[in-house]
Amino acid sequence: MLEILSVQRRSPFHRAGVKKGEYIIAFDGHKYQDQLDIAYYSSLSSFDVTIRNKKGKERIVRIEKDEDEDLGIEYPYEDFDIKVCKNKCLFCFVEQCKKGMRPSLYVKDDDYRLSFTCGSYVTLSNVTEDDLERIERLKLSPLYISVHCYDKEIKKKLCANPNSAKVFDYMQRLAKAGIVFQTQIVMAEGLNSDDVLVETINELYKLFPHVETVAVVPVGLTGHREGLYPLKPVSRECAARTLDFCESFAEECLKKHGTRFVWCSDEMYVLAGRPIPKYVYYENFVQIENGVGMVAEFIEEADEELKEATSLRGGFTCVTGVAFSPTLTALADRLKKERGIDLEVMTIKNEWFGETVTVAGLLTASDMIPALKKRKYADVIIPSTTLKEFEDVFLDGVTMEEFKKEISARVYVSHGGKSLIEILEGKYD
Repeated sequence: MLEILSVQRRSPFHRAGVKKGEYIIAFDGHKYQDQLDIAYYSSLSSFDVTIRNKKGKERIVRIEKDEDEDLGIEYPYEDFDIKVCKNKCLFCFVEQCKKGMRPSLYVKDDDYRLSFTCGSYVTLSNVTEDDLERIERLKLSPLYISVHCYDKEIKKKLCANPNSAKVFDYMQRLAKAGIVFQTQIVMAEGLNSDDVLVETINELYKLFPHVETVAVVPVGLTGHREGLYPLKPVSRECAARTLDFCESFAEECLKKHGTRFVWCSDEMYVLAGRPIPKYVYYENFVQIENGVGMVAEFIEEADEELKEATSLRGGFTCVTGVAFSPTLTALADRLKKERGIDLEVMTIKNEWFGETVTVAGLLTASDMIPALKKRKYADVIIPSTTLKEFEDVFLDGVTMEEFKKEISARVYVSHGGKSLIEILEGKYD
């Protein structure tokens, strides 16, 4: 139940006679679970609410409201009691994490509510019949689904959970209720690559347009896999085969539907030794959090900001990971040639997770600090992906203040290509 802390005068709840200190028990006969119920029923023009007063007596009131009218009640904020993942995936990144990181990074969630509210990828292995009914009733869409493969036996092996093989059954059901999906395939060579991947993408395509996008991402392997399944990094040849199929499939989809439907992450292009497509290729960048189109977006943003930039200043050390280093180095070379400014690109190898991890977003302060003590310039630029969202803390728990003190530098945080050029323009001085 949900306590009502205050009721605004002339609001829908006030007109229905609801008072401060009473409790919401149910909406339309469905027991209150969490604040997703509030969000959904706020969008409706009429519904019933079961109210319990201070003496424990319950009554049902009818709420009538204009479509855009606020409910007019105040209530305590409640965090979700997160549903923990019951899988033990062969490539689970949490299982490969070194000790000493932020505690939240060791939590394996598989919660459909976080998928809807935050864009977290889930396998649907945890859902109950009540959960499915609620997704349908509250129209929780889009959902972000880790599919990995269509073949049920391979899926059971990948996730070590028989329930994980039901994902396509659930998606077919939810699609009939109008739910939309953004999906991902974490591809491990020899398990769900090649023919298995082809089958999976074809089966996902059968659910188009409810399945709006598919991202194919090479498996991420750290240097901490002792006692885990012996996976190997995706090879250059396998990455090339994957790109050949996905790009061909995407072009056919583009001709038929005006969208490419399936994309590979930037890392797949790096592994294959191929140039990353241009900005227009990625359409609406729906899968950018999966590393799909990040390089293209960075370049486009930098180019657009440079068109307006009248004066830039150099003398910065720019930190990045191995994968993004060629892109940032090319931009630095261009800025020196065209604008006469100098940027030091410092490429950091990942010692914390292991050198097979090359993305900048997984760099820790512990890896950056020793290198930055030997930097060329006093001012340092780091990518925002190295920090926790909305907080100045790195993966290994080091705070920004501690980081600055260790390297004795002024630190700027770049949020992309536009942000980087703005730093060079002095907009954040």
